[in-house]
Amino acid sequence: MFRIFKTHKEKVNTSKEKTEERRSLKRWAIVTLAVLLVAGGGIGAYLYYAMIARGDKEPEAKYVETNTNPVCYGSEKAFALALRSDFPELAKKLKGTVVIPGLNATRTTLHGFHGITTCTSMTPQGMAVTEDYIFISAYCHTKQHNSVILMLSRHTGSFLKEIVLPDTSHVGGLAYDPVNNNLWVSGGGKGKARAVAYDMETIEAYDFDETERPIRKSQDYLLESIERNSYMSYAPNALLIGLFQENGNATLQRFAMDTAGRLNSTVKLSGDRLYEAVSADVLAETSHRIQSVMATEKNMLFSKSWGIFDSDLQMYAVWEELSDFKESAMLKKYSFPQKMEQIYVYDGKLYCLFESAAYAYRAQPALKVDRVMIFDEKDLL
Repeated sequence: MFRIFKTHKEKVNTSKEKTEERRSLKRWAIVTLAVLLVAGGGIGAYLYYAMIARGDKEPEAKYVETNTNPVCYGSEKAFALALRSDFPELAKKLKGTVVIPGLNATRTTLHGFHGITTCTSMTPQGMAVTEDYIFISAYCHTKQHNSVILMLSRHTGSFLKEIVLPDTSHVGGLAYDPVNNNLWVSGGGKGKARAVAYDMETIEAYDFDETERPIRKSQDYLLESIERNSYMSYAPNALLIGLFQENGNATLQRFAMDTAGRLNSTVKLSGDRLYEAVSADVLAETSHRIQSVMATEKNMLFSKSWGIFDSDLQMYAVWEELSDFKESAMLKKYSFPQKMEQIYVYDGKLYCLFESAAYAYRAQPALKVDRVMIFDEKDLL
């Protein structure tokens, strides 16, 4: 049976709360100082460049291959030192990192065309971890290029290949079904949310150099009960799909899956085209600004982030029936660097992905994370 956390409040840890308050005040001080200095001309121009302009236009490509070097910190040691400065307790728990490839250049296609080109504004969003691989989804921030999945070795962290997707979707979440060996990707847009699957056999055989075309889907569903597929993860016999809202409460929905790894769908007709549509069988309410969800045997985990302010890793308790996940029910919370995206637990490890080192955000104040951070699950959960 699908298990979700029951509501429960944890006593406040005063020292941790004060640390978080000081860190939050530090961020506000940075922003306030920047605003006060806008009249200086050069500062105002820089803020416009860092916060807006870099997201509107990507730089000319200097590489013809997907880059594999770190874009902010030259080594894991250098990153650990930077993390220790702003997040000393978190830095003590860090067990390793994996460099995010493609932040300077990613091979893909121009949307609507075939052939290989290079995108310099790929922005990481989703992540899934399997026995052999780490998959990271990313979208072109300027929407010129097709979205991609970057495939890495879980054992070595080395980059293996790009998997070019059929469109420019935001690809906010990945979910791996270990029973049926399918990788699910958040698809579609506002009002046309989709869940798309690619089977592992097709993924492993895919060769962008040979085809110069996007990979072929194995399953594709229109989600009728949710406005957008903002994030997604796998739970036993189901997909968990959530809606991101900047303000106000949002929703998390469960979509049942049969033993063959297919969603329980209805075939419908639109014009002269048939399509498969699905609706959630269970719904829950979450807080705003949720970026991802992960169901484990003991906990329900959420990542929450917005802007240049600290991210949260939120933990809730397990319950036999789906309930609401509002912050008043939270068991535990950890502060993480800004712009945390998908979190994933596999084989006792917690993997955390960030978008802060993407070109669109790299010049903004606050710590940038150009790698997947890895922790022992037991140290945090």
